[in-house]
Amino acid sequence: MLRNIALSTLVCVLANFLSARADDWNFVVAPYALLPSISGDASIGRVDGVDVDVNTGDILNSLDLGAMIQLEARHKSHFGGMVNYAFMDLGKNVDGPLGFSNVQADIFQGLLEGFVTYRLPFDTSTLDVYGGARWWDIHVDVDATTPLGNPSYSRHEGWVDPVIGARWIPRIASEWRLLLQGDIGGFDLASHFSWCAQGGVLWDASESTSFTLLYKALSVDYETGSRGTSSYFQYDTITQGPLLGVVFRL
Repeated sequence: MLRNIALSTLVCVLANFLSARADDWNFVVAPYALLPSISGDASIGRVDGVDVDVNTGDILNSLDLGAMIQLEARHKSHFGGMVNYAFMDLGKNVDGPLGFSNVQADIFQGLLEGFVTYRLPFDTSTLDVYGGARWWDIHVDVDATTPLGNPSYSRHEGWVDPVIGARWIPRIASEWRLLLQGDIGGFDLASHFSWCAQGGVLWDASESTSFTLLYKALSVDYETGSRGTSSYFQYDTITQGPLLGVVFRL
């Protein structure tokens, strides 16, 4: 359900981009790709403290489908909005010792972010402050084949973290800019705590197009249910890696 809401939100935003073009507004469309690794631990039901360690090669080898895009709109008053959606649909097939068992795991991880922004322009840089929400959508399906039976497991977790942050973009050369961005969220209202940090450079190829090379890290510590029961779920991970993208200014 969260996946459908996220896709519907993107369609609505894109429609507004196409229909609401005016001299008082500036728009940005930025598709990008992240080459991530994931580390941390998770607890599901009575299975406690399972290590989560998936490197970039594992994710690329098992990626069924993935997409990432960021949309921005800014009014001449310096107020604006930013929407970012990213998802990975992963499939993994693992054989047990001596080939006596097999596990097929399908994992969907989606992130939808929506922020209200305000820009502070300076002579050679801009500072954007923002606040809003980050919507996590995680769906896990596991099917096992063993000599003792064929158990299956499915778990869907979704939550919304409040988020506040800032993004600083100073110009360091005629065609080059630096980008430093960070935010914090959760505050024990949904997850215990979450943070995101990224930094890198932008190359302005033209007035309407830029290319980005960044490094991004995203952390969350989420817990729900009662420990030791089937209702328990805990997810404490860091996703990080280089980010490559292109920025179109409309």
